[in-house]
Amino acid sequence: MRAGCGRTVATMNEKELKIGDIAQLTGLTEQDVRSLIQTYESLFTYRTIGRVRLFPQRAVKIVRELAELSGKGLSPEEITQEVKSGKRSAAPEEGPTEEIGPAAASLPPEVVIDLGVMRDTLAMQERRIARLAEELDRERQERASETAQLRKAIDDLEERLSEQKRHLALVAEWVDYFDRQMDDLTRPLVERFRRRVTKKGE
Repeated sequence: MRAGCGRTVATMNEKELKIGDIAQLTGLTEQDVRSLIQTYESLFTYRTIGRVRLFPQRAVKIVRELAELSGKGLSPEEITQEVKSGKRSAAPEEGPTEEIGPAAASLPPEVVIDLGVMRDTLAMQERRIARLAEELDRERQERASETAQLRKAIDDLEERLSEQKRHLALVAEWVDYFDRQMDDLTRPLVERFRRRVTKKGE
């Protein structure tokens, strides 16, 4: 067994977590967790059993802080300094003790840490759900707009088709009219031609 980067290993009475556990508690993917741990390895302590790394529960808060800070456009050095300063983690760690009150003294340390981790994890999940709801709402609005545009295009095409049908009907009427006129003009000529032919035959 060894500790990452030579830092202190988690105490034996503290529940240790695998990367999959950290991913589940933070709402991140295992790949994202591995990437954060690899990028900011100096911030983590761990021990290994075979090829498996076991992290103290504090790793959950560190990963969560790294995920939030990474979305603020800070450099890795600035993020590392921010987490090492402890400014972000000081307030959350005080919260669970105050909420639990007198019962906190009788609870094992890992239970108190679990409550804080779960509270922060729920808060992160709520923010994610809110973002997803906003994205879904925007998606629905875009689809509604596209549907309206498609409906308008169909209506325009139907109107054009109706107009074309009216034009074709009008053309058909003119064709019939000219056919009748031609019949009226050519019928006397044909009859005279027939009479002439008949007379010559006699």
